[in-house]
Amino acid sequence: MKIKQLRRWPLIIAFAVLIGISAATTVVLANNNTLTVTASVVNVRLGPGLSYGTMGQVQKGGNLTILQKQNSWYQVRLAGNRVGWVASWLVHQDDATTTAAKVARTTTNVNVRQYASSSAKQLGTLSSGTTVSVLYQSNGWSQIQYNNTAAWVSSNLLQLTGATTTINPTQTAIATPKTTTPTLQATTTLAANVRQTAGLNAAVVTRIAKGASVTVLNQSGDWYHVRTTDGKTGYIASWILSMPGASTNKAATKLSEATIVIDPGHGGNDTGALSTSGKYEKTYTLALAKAVGAKLEAAGAKVVYTRSTDTFVDLAPRPVVAKKVHADAFISFHFDSTPNANTASGFTSYYYNATKDKALATSLNKALGSNLSLTNRGVAFGNYEVLRDNDQPSVLLEMGYINDDHDFKFIESSYYQQTIAADIVNGMNAYFAAGNHQ
Repeated sequence: MKIKQLRRWPLIIAFAVLIGISAATTVVLANNNTLTVTASVVNVRLGPGLSYGTMGQVQKGGNLTILQKQNSWYQVRLAGNRVGWVASWLVHQDDATTTAAKVARTTTNVNVRQYASSSAKQLGTLSSGTTVSVLYQSNGWSQIQYNNTAAWVSSNLLQLTGATTTINPTQTAIATPKTTTPTLQATTTLAANVRQTAGLNAAVVTRIAKGASVTVLNQSGDWYHVRTTDGKTGYIASWILSMPGASTNKAATKLSEATIVIDPGHGGNDTGALSTSGKYEKTYTLALAKAVGAKLEAAGAKVVYTRSTDTFVDLAPRPVVAKKVHADAFISFHFDSTPNANTASGFTSYYYNATKDKALATSLNKALGSNLSLTNRGVAFGNYEVLRDNDQPSVLLEMGYINDDHDFKFIESSYYQQTIAADIVNGMNAYFAAGNHQ
């Protein structure tokens, strides 16, 4: 493995799209094509749909410039020409500055509300037959232009005429009203830590049993803000919860349920380190990855490769793959090297986040150490980008020194690769059996 793995490469792409369920409106429309973030943080998706992964975040005050609309999604440009997608139904255009709107008529007397709820403050009443400009519709409510601002009426009390109209932008700044959040009940799929804030390093408030019921108050990225039955509040990882009607990602409890991302280091014009005979690291990381992947698939796991051929893949997209498929584990394979050949030997298991990754690294290292002839150099902290930027449990395995002639005899051996593959399966089974992978 070359030293360049340690430095941070610029992200090929950084994104930001709105958080799903929110107790308060997260953005307002600053003008006819710019959204200003008012929440503490928002997330962005890769493409126009919920199936696309959330790739990054923009902090409060950041600007999102609308480029185009596709179905119910806005393509937006952020500072630095970064591009992502925002769900239109999560954008509250309360400055009423949209340039085009649908025309509708009220079918009866209609109450106009401050936000999309029958319990919201009533701003006024429209009589039957009144013509209104509809900015957008969602979940049974229509946002309309009303007295130079945006307000809400029940959609079933409107009839669209099929016509459209142009709305003149207004300079009036409107305070963003709060939205109501439905009360959602969820159950834990595993024993779960309820944490003080959203993140695996946050302090634990309490621990609840598998199957425990919680009330979901809000969502923050991949975490849910919840209240337990005894009144305690905190955050639980979304993959630990089973929630009707919501998109959750259940954590695997055994290998046959798991999704494993296998990352063969280097590839294409990035050859990696060299053996003393000039053989490339990239060749053997791919061969080992395929051997391991085949064993994992035989054990029932779903395997996803960051590369399956001799192609170049930059560092930044590799952990993105793990997040997009909600991987239960990410395993990156490399072979170490030293400035002077034949001066070091053995394999090492690296982790970055002790809370999220160390149990996986320890379990795999123990299994590998039980069979391999090379020296086990143990489990160690590694500041590698594919670990550092990874939201899923992840490890980087240096499976020998490629420029050590003794180690290279093993590295190029199919028997060594198959032995590693069998040990990885054993290590993953032990990891899931221990139940500490949340």
